[in-house]
Amino acid sequence: MTISAPDDDAIILTVDDRETNFLSPLINDEKLLALEYRRRKNGNDVKSVHPADVSAEEAKGWVVQRPGKRATRLKRPKKHENLLEDRVWCLLYSMGYRTLNEARFRIAFTRFDTSTGRKEIDVYAEDQETVLVIECKSRKERGRRSLLKDIQETISLQQYFRDSINRRLAGAAKPKIIWLYATNNILWSASDIERAETHGIQIITENEIQYFETFLKHMGPAGKYQILGDFLRGQKIPGLTNVKVPAIRGKIGGEVFYSFVTTPRNLLKIAFINHQALNHPDGRPAYQRMISSSRIKEIGSFIEKGGFFPTNILVNFSDAPRFDLISNSENTDANLKFGWITLPSKYRSAWIIDGQHRLYGFSYLDDEYLDQSLFVLAFEKMAVQKEADLFITINHRQKSVPKSLLVSLLADIRMGDSDPSTALSALGSAVVRALNTDKTSPLARRFSTHGVPPEPSQNLTISEAVNGLRRSGLIGKVIGKTLAPGPLSGATDDQTVERASIVLSAYFEEVRLANPARWEAGREAFIAVNPGIRAHLSMIAEVVTYLSHKNSLDFPLMEPEEFCRHVTTFCQPIFKFIKSASDDVVRDRFSRKFGEGGVKEYAYHLMQILQDTHSDFGTEEFQRWVEQSNSEKIDEVNQFLMKLAERLTDYVIDTLKKVHGTHRLASDEQAFWEIGVESERIRKNAFEAQQRDKARRKPKEAYLNIVDLAEIVKQQNNWDHFENVFKNARPDERAGQKYYLGWINTFNELRNIAAHKNQLKTYTDDDLEFVEWLRTEVHPKVPS
Repeated sequence: MTISAPDDDAIILTVDDRETNFLSPLINDEKLLALEYRRRKNGNDVKSVHPADVSAEEAKGWVVQRPGKRATRLKRPKKHENLLEDRVWCLLYSMGYRTLNEARFRIAFTRFDTSTGRKEIDVYAEDQETVLVIECKSRKERGRRSLLKDIQETISLQQYFRDSINRRLAGAAKPKIIWLYATNNILWSASDIERAETHGIQIITENEIQYFETFLKHMGPAGKYQILGDFLRGQKIPGLTNVKVPAIRGKIGGEVFYSFVTTPRNLLKIAFINHQALNHPDGRPAYQRMISSSRIKEIGSFIEKGGFFPTNILVNFSDAPRFDLISNSENTDANLKFGWITLPSKYRSAWIIDGQHRLYGFSYLDDEYLDQSLFVLAFEKMAVQKEADLFITINHRQKSVPKSLLVSLLADIRMGDSDPSTALSALGSAVVRALNTDKTSPLARRFSTHGVPPEPSQNLTISEAVNGLRRSGLIGKVIGKTLAPGPLSGATDDQTVERASIVLSAYFEEVRLANPARWEAGREAFIAVNPGIRAHLSMIAEVVTYLSHKNSLDFPLMEPEEFCRHVTTFCQPIFKFIKSASDDVVRDRFSRKFGEGGVKEYAYHLMQILQDTHSDFGTEEFQRWVEQSNSEKIDEVNQFLMKLAERLTDYVIDTLKKVHGTHRLASDEQAFWEIGVESERIRKNAFEAQQRDKARRKPKEAYLNIVDLAEIVKQQNNWDHFENVFKNARPDERAGQKYYLGWINTFNELRNIAAHKNQLKTYTDDDLEFVEWLRTEVHPKVPS
């Protein structure tokens, strides 16, 4: 039998009619399913062999798990493609499916070019309402892979599957068939995504699988409809039609609401919680935190003991429900109407705003509990921003909303905010979300998500990336009370998100392609790390500024593709460095870059690579850093400042001991410390610093700060002993002052530069002039 895909140029398959039972073998026995689940859950393949055969098997990669006289048990790590299949199979088992495929089952076919093949369907699951047919595709290392041929074959065989499924379930209502491609470590192409979506094939990556696993771990099988709602949004739920309950309809805060009582059995099927961990780019606000499994169990136990909740579960109906009024003679209130509401019968039609734990507290309870009463207050088609705002209002006093979640929420609830700083952060949040959720982006699923345990590759944080976008000015900057556009800004916020996503995805794709192994290694390789991403954003902004002036380019008016072409061409030296530099060189330049200074230093190292090709590239501050980072003179300045600080501190302490003595007072403190240092603040700070220094703890007086010295020496009982050394008037200071200690603050600032070179502070010409003043005016006065 010959079949072809809908497209003229698609593959043509000739299927062996003798092998058209696409659904065999299947398992529906509980014990066999449990055994299969344990086998697939294991990360290793296992087998038993005769002891005489062990050596031969070890040569193939097997290792002994348990020796025996008659049989030795061996194990070997599963291949990455098998791990993905088993992971998806176990996910469906955890969702409650109890008819799943056994070992591999295949279809024989002949392609249009006369070559033969066997199509393997990796995972199949069914129940009375739904069937899932899943292809699993994996790469050992993250990268791009064309799936066009696989998708075309699936399209060509879809009708065969429908026929087989309908024959198998003859006599029952036709189930909803979900076609899925589950992928791991694959960066999709836009054309493959379009082809799959055109033919009703949905895509889940390891990002969604990770979320589903975490959700089910907390929820158990009751989370099934949450996951199905992601695949079947807007479709009718079999067996849930014409469910009517009495209700009140009214208005509050300008929003239509319905108040009614229903059961967990009904609400669980239509409910959907848009956790921030799921974060699909479908226009909905992803504001909810991941459900707490401990709270779920506590609530379940409370219900089993007869507990109930007199408070409303707050939901938002995505569509206006049917509401039938009772007779007009009994509906006389102008603000409230009584009637019968027909509950929505579509997947994910009731978005939970508040009360997810109360609803899912029924997750692990027996069937008898699912018909208890739940109070519900449902809004009708409330705007998504208002929905998220309501969540924040309800929850912010109960439990602080984490910073990572708040930053992510900005994209949903603060876009276009009247405050320019908030609006800029919201715009940055939307750009980062787009990069993280775009299956074609090199930054897809690289950001950790609140509520989901991160994998090693998810070492980036949304808040840091948003901070980097803000500081770079690429999508705009706050000037006064307005938000000025940046080179990546579009005419609208949505256009800015699209434009920035295209350019940044293309740029970081060049970084990834330069050395895929380093990119995927995350923090271990110092490239795809928070300081690195931020540094690249800063560096891109400098490149745009340089090329704008050097080559008279107008980046704001460029199409995204042209914009990126200019930047990536200019940055080729960076990509070559990432590709070929040794691990030691990369580590030396880019490791241990923390804080704002660390990000700047990382960016300067990137710019220095570009400066080797373009000598006039970089800001004045960057040029000064380049000059001073390799200067012996600066090293000598650093040493002078550190030694002078040490000498001044020692001089003050020695003088105090000579003047006030080292004997103990009634307080058990030495006299020089209690009498010579009157400030309780200074003494307290020194003591706390001493306690923090557990490695090389010194006497507490050794922990005085330079600025503390000024306050100590000008005490009334100390000044006469220190005036000769510390009273030093600067040439530009007005005459007639008593102390002339202003120089100490400037000295302290420069001493901090010397002590914290990793913070990337450089000396200006005025700084170096001040150092020379210290050499001639202060240094000679300090006793050796």
